[in-house]
Amino acid sequence: MTTLTAEALRAGYGPRTILSDLDLTVPPGAITAIVGANACGKSTLLRCLARLLRPTAGQVVLDGRSVRQTPPRELARRLGLLPQSPIAPDGITVADLVSHGRHPHQGMLSRWSRADDMAVASALEATQTADLAERDVDELSGGQRQRVWIAMALAQETDILLLDEPTTFLDIAHQIEILDLLIDLNRGRGTTIVMVLHDLNLAARYADHLVAILRGRVHAAGSPDSVLTESMVEQVFGLRCHVMTDPTSGQPMMLPLCRHRTASNFPNEEAMS
Repeated sequence: MTTLTAEALRAGYGPRTILSDLDLTVPPGAITAIVGANACGKSTLLRCLARLLRPTAGQVVLDGRSVRQTPPRELARRLGLLPQSPIAPDGITVADLVSHGRHPHQGMLSRWSRADDMAVASALEATQTADLAERDVDELSGGQRQRVWIAMALAQETDILLLDEPTTFLDIAHQIEILDLLIDLNRGRGTTIVMVLHDLNLAARYADHLVAILRGRVHAAGSPDSVLTESMVEQVFGLRCHVMTDPTSGQPMMLPLCRHRTASNFPNEEAMS
């Protein structure tokens, strides 16, 4: 299976350093969720992994070779990225957008092939968007558009898929729909998935591996029940909480403490201090 690691990574924008001496190993064939407070470096890390941002120190290694030494077309055949809030060209249909995922497989002299047709059809089917193929992307709902973007990434047929906040701006029903889809893809295709999520409880429910980022470094990494703890939430997010077992998934579930509307059967902040 394809392996992806970050070694002593340091990166930022201009004079501002965001990531500092960050080490990360992505478990192959698993779903990894990256969590952390705003501006801690989650999206910056994803951009470095995808070679969109050049680190000032350290490296990202794909199967034992730096991604900087991997030709762009080869990298695009092995690693796909769905950025946050992507924008489709005006007037493009779903089928045409998903077909863009085949560009890394097109050489200078190669033509569209039956294999390309099959890859696009398979991506549409996997994301349940085949019935939308002839519709304009800008006519779709938020959940439909997100599934279409994921279909485009799937059409690349990469071993690793990076997603930056794939549930942003979606209601809870569409968030669950997208995350269930990613589970299906991971189990059905064996795709390694790395995603940035804001919702800790959804991250713990859907991820096999949880990574908490604090001030540009990996603060904790491992199974959700080892990472999502009351002390981690307080240290990373500055928030006191209770962590208990989710009765639906059996995974840890975080309940934030607040100054108001605290039930009498839960300890208040004074009792916690």
